[in-house]
Amino acid sequence: MSKRRRLGPDDISHELAQTASQPFAPVLEELFLDPKMFNSYDRFRAAGFDLADHSETKIMAGSHKRLVGYLVKKYNNDRSSKEQLRNYMHRIEGARLLREFIVEHGFQSVVAPQKFLYELPDSFPEPYLVIAEKFDLASSRDIDRAYERLDSRQARELATILFYFRGLNSTAANLPFTEDGRIAFIDTERWHHDKDLLRKVGDRLSKKRLDEVEAVHRELHRQGARPFSSSFK
Repeated sequence: MSKRRRLGPDDISHELAQTASQPFAPVLEELFLDPKMFNSYDRFRAAGFDLADHSETKIMAGSHKRLVGYLVKKYNNDRSSKEQLRNYMHRIEGARLLREFIVEHGFQSVVAPQKFLYELPDSFPEPYLVIAEKFDLASSRDIDRAYERLDSRQARELATILFYFRGLNSTAANLPFTEDGRIAFIDTERWHHDKDLLRKVGDRLSKKRLDEVEAVHRELHRQGARPFSSSFK
């Protein structure tokens, strides 16, 4: 595993260039005009955003009719600029690695969103936020049923990802199902944290599926596989 390094200006510039190349880029500067729009959820809503149901208290997440298929995610301004940027970059890095991993392994029943860094105008108190691909998610009730009915292929794909991306062990809110039946890894902030395997996910699985998942983990251990880590400190 390569040695971690400090986040640098070139890393930020690279991500901003990726964002600028997206079809939605011209719309962004027209959405972020009020420097106080992230002062509260009410101000965020008043700026034309619909708050996401799975939004956490520490971060604002919402969609806009002019930004179809994407969510805006912005930490509250009580976090330092340095901490916000580092966490955004971890989210973006994790989402990218996940998407590459899914393609490389030919997985069909799991999905991860694209995520992009955006730089706000100088008038804003904190300079960055994240634009994340938005999935059509199943209802909480349907998500619970989907985990109860998880098939062997999906259990194996889930198990493999959770082995390599340990910090994704989480609740159904962060590992929901999409309406087309795939598990969506939507929260990628802590993907690189080394947590116990099946810390929360295992509670949702049937005994049969849990045994299959644990067998995958034992096999990966036997092969000497190692969890992924972030490039950044």
